[in-house]
Amino acid sequence: MNDIPSPDQLGAWKPLNELGRERLERLHAKATAEWLKRGARLDAAKETRHLVYLLKGCVSVSEPDGESSFVEAGATASTQPLFDGRSRRAIARLESEGDVLRLPRSLFDLLLEEQRQSAYQVQETYVGDSSMRLVQRLLTELHSNRLELPVMPKIAQRLAAMDEGDDLDELYRILRVEPSMAGRIIQACNSPAYRRPGQNVTLLSDAISLLGFVTVRQLALAMTLSAPFKVKEPEARRLLAPVWRDSVRVSVIAALIARESPASLNRERVLLAGLMHQVGHIPIILYSLEEGGADSVELRDALDQVGGMIGREVLAFWGFEEGIAVVPERLQEVTRPHEGQPSITDAVSLARSLCDRTRNGQQPDGLPADLYPGTVRLGLDLADPQSCASLLQRSRSELRDLQEALN
Repeated sequence: MNDIPSPDQLGAWKPLNELGRERLERLHAKATAEWLKRGARLDAAKETRHLVYLLKGCVSVSEPDGESSFVEAGATASTQPLFDGRSRRAIARLESEGDVLRLPRSLFDLLLEEQRQSAYQVQETYVGDSSMRLVQRLLTELHSNRLELPVMPKIAQRLAAMDEGDDLDELYRILRVEPSMAGRIIQACNSPAYRRPGQNVTLLSDAISLLGFVTVRQLALAMTLSAPFKVKEPEARRLLAPVWRDSVRVSVIAALIARESPASLNRERVLLAGLMHQVGHIPIILYSLEEGGADSVELRDALDQVGGMIGREVLAFWGFEEGIAVVPERLQEVTRPHEGQPSITDAVSLARSLCDRTRNGQQPDGLPADLYPGTVRLGLDLADPQSCASLLQRSRSELRDLQEALN
């Protein structure tokens, strides 16, 4: 049987070092180790439910673009998950026989949330008993794999896997098998937002040619990804409808931020992350209503405390790349300074902040660099309120076009 590191040894690794001894022991009890022969392959897309560490041997971790790195057991790099910071398309290959350790990610998230909750209690931050009960039930259901996660539409899976390197023919092949989707794309092409004078499109192929790959894929994704928010139960639908509208607004602003930033962020992936940054609200709202309904305070507390964590779990379950899957959980870090390259999270979190600050027609405050370090990483100056107002103004026409096409 493979040797599993002790709780004390696990406590020296990232991000496990955020847990105390008692919680490390609970995580240790669920750890599994596997011996792999030389040449064995690990796929990031298949390991989204685990934190994977190298115990023995040497591996090469590569991305589809050719970038690769080597990790050797005992080196500093082996004290963090193999696929940390990698996309879901990353692959690890054993350069020699070796052992890997797997820890359930959902259990780690649960333990980390418990740790944070205990820290909040020390700081005398009050959370109502009913709110705590709902949060704890949600986390228990999530860890036990009993929390029902929304299903990603199959066509959305295929669209999300595409990139700008794919051609219009491939996009056409995906959309034509869904007559309702094809019809909506044609309808959008004939809407005032996209229609060209004297043209009335009746064929999907013509609509794709006129609108282009990026616009059609963006519209199709938005149309399909709205489906999980449109549930049948009236009360749940009432609660989820504004969540989706809000997500569309954030996505458009985030995509505009990505476009205006000198950083090389993929605008389409930023828009996709913006659309999905509140997807964790779906299982929370449905679960709370199944439990007999939740008052607004209890439900709001649950959405605030674990919405991001559950959102990441949903996106990992759906197979999204790590850079998008982590966005819901990391939005709360918008004011936290950290080093590193500009990320999708930076763009979505800034868009989220601007939306929150301009509800009910309020004028936006500036986003000073000392409080919003993401502006520095993205190379944007949004400290002046007028700069924020100008950015929001530029987003309105794009938002109006997208909403018109979606409706």
